[in-house]
Amino acid sequence: MLSHYLKFLLRNNFIILYLFFIYSTTHSFADIINNEGSFLSADVIEHHNELSMISALGNVEVINDNEILRANKLTYDLENDTILAKGSVSLKTKQGDILYADSMELQGDLKTGIIKNFSSILSDGSRLSAAKINRDAEKGDTLERVIYTRCKICEDNPEEYPIWQLRALDSKRNVEEGRIEYNHVILDAYGFPVFYVPAISHADPSIKKTSGFLSPKFKNNSILGPTYSQPYYHVLSKSSDITLIPSITFNEGPIIAAKYRKLREKGSTFIKGSFTRGSLKKTDGTESDKFRGHININSIERINKHWIAGVNFIRASDATYLPRYRQEKTTSGTLAQRAHISGRDKGFYSEIESLYFQPMDSSKSNRHVPLILPNTKTIWIKHYKEGYSREITLNTTLIARASGSNSQRVSLKSKWIKGIIIDTGHVITTKLSGRADLYRDRKTDQSKTSGDLGHHKATRFIPKLETFWSLPSKGDFLELPILFEPMLQSIFSPKGGNPNSIINNDSMDIELSHSNIFSSDKFSGLDRVESGIRFNFGFKTNINLQNYGEIDAIIGRSWRPEEPQKEFIKGTGLSEKLSHTVGNIRYIIHENFKLDYSFRKDSLDLRSQRDSISLDLNVHPVTANINYTMVKDDPNPSPSVPISSEQALASIKWNISKNWSTNITQSRDFVGSNFGDAIFSRAIVEYLDECIKINISVERNHRDIVDVPDTTTLSITFELVGF
Repeated sequence: MLSHYLKFLLRNNFIILYLFFIYSTTHSFADIINNEGSFLSADVIEHHNELSMISALGNVEVINDNEILRANKLTYDLENDTILAKGSVSLKTKQGDILYADSMELQGDLKTGIIKNFSSILSDGSRLSAAKINRDAEKGDTLERVIYTRCKICEDNPEEYPIWQLRALDSKRNVEEGRIEYNHVILDAYGFPVFYVPAISHADPSIKKTSGFLSPKFKNNSILGPTYSQPYYHVLSKSSDITLIPSITFNEGPIIAAKYRKLREKGSTFIKGSFTRGSLKKTDGTESDKFRGHININSIERINKHWIAGVNFIRASDATYLPRYRQEKTTSGTLAQRAHISGRDKGFYSEIESLYFQPMDSSKSNRHVPLILPNTKTIWIKHYKEGYSREITLNTTLIARASGSNSQRVSLKSKWIKGIIIDTGHVITTKLSGRADLYRDRKTDQSKTSGDLGHHKATRFIPKLETFWSLPSKGDFLELPILFEPMLQSIFSPKGGNPNSIINNDSMDIELSHSNIFSSDKFSGLDRVESGIRFNFGFKTNINLQNYGEIDAIIGRSWRPEEPQKEFIKGTGLSEKLSHTVGNIRYIIHENFKLDYSFRKDSLDLRSQRDSISLDLNVHPVTANINYTMVKDDPNPSPSVPISSEQALASIKWNISKNWSTNITQSRDFVGSNFGDAIFSRAIVEYLDECIKINISVERNHRDIVDVPDTTTLSITFELVGF
């Protein structure tokens, strides 16, 4: 405290400072300033003994218990222990709020008193003013004729009304519940009254989270009709909460949704769900009312330093509930339920999981849905000196179906890896592996998997020798630095290895692309293997254009001396001895421009079989994204994935001003139409500033589903920030 006064004297040599003491029988302001951490400073301080009064003039500052009072003039009544502060008075509270007034009459501890014609800036930036405030830091302040807003005051025109403000007859800060309560409240928009409620409340800015109603949402859907949603947020504990979202629809009645969140020291749980009693239209045209809903659970827990366990579970009452009532569409066409446990340590990884699926196609029967219980994968890796490493992988799977087609599999693979770099720059990696599989399958005539009918036991051993060569080189191209790396991979393994007695559960989809051209096995699963002698070759390069960005590219092909195996049908890119050409070219200019082109060309005339183009543009104030995909002769067509498709998705966001932005998104299908048919369209206009958020969106979904016709949705979200 002494150093504080010395600094003050050095700055103002004309300042007079006093330390006061008063009768030991009276606890007063004079006692407070003698306590550690509490003091008074001013340009002039006078002690009037005959009046039992202290006065301070000029740059008055009182600090007590983390509260700071500042004023031009202050008088302190010793007998009544009261302070009267005048002239540009401000009081900063322990909560971080700042109260302003022309005058304040307070008790000596600054915790109680009367403040007239005051305004304040709360700790979250909100502004609160009132004609009068009865200050009580312990029990809560009481205010009269209150105005509250989160909006900033216009600096050019301070008298201009904010975007919104609340006016109330009176208000009280409830310290115990951490809320500010208002009575007889009018909501003004640009100074015009638009809404009245008898009472309303919001969280005290000092409270990090509290229960209460959230901003409502208005929506008009061509299926559900006009819809009003009113979320309610409820705090269960410091680490858990729940949000209830009841919605009233004009056509279908109420829909109840909820979100639960729980954070633990070693894990978390998130649960979402909804339900309603709504109509279900069947394929024969009939309708029926039934209970419909969905649930989505994601939970993870760390068991110890090395092991974690979790559950990912999503299920719906029927195939059309999510797109009809939640406007959600799964990209895979299925909902997955998964329980898993996994662990890792140095050179070790293991995962055990159980899986079940729900098809989102009402035409598919659950009799063909597999229950995987369990599926395990364990890997041991050890590195030796001189570049050697060993990798052992153990896979086990048990699959059961209601149709009676069951599978059991044990697969053990051991692989030795040796990498060398020759002085001339050649990089050579050699892999020698052997894999042993044991199968026990049962296939019925109702099964939709490939393989022979009946009970089968099968074993197979698959040795494989791989050699990968590359020669990274650095040079110049048109005076630009370039990296060029030719690559060649040879793979030797016996022919065959795919008997019909083994049911194909996990290797149905196969397609050549730039991402797997240098893979030793193009099948993603274990039930089918790529066999025989084959060679993969190509190159990758990087060209640094300096200020104009850089180009990365990879191009490759595959060749086998003998006829391809029967699984490589037309559309896979591997149906000929010399495969299709695959590649990826990426051009990036810092963070402003990105062009990504992936392709697969026919081996004879280089006609496109697969094309995928992605363009990202970020030039303020516009952000744009365009994705185009073309597929010909898909080897695994389905109702959701036809044999040929051509689609594009475009999205443009324009930041019109500091507060206004718009976003337009549309996807189109170009098959069967000269200009394409829209699949999905959406336009959004949003206004956002420090005190209000308004979102208006129009969305159009085109679906060919009996229970979910083409849908148009208009939604409006109105949110008062900080309220």
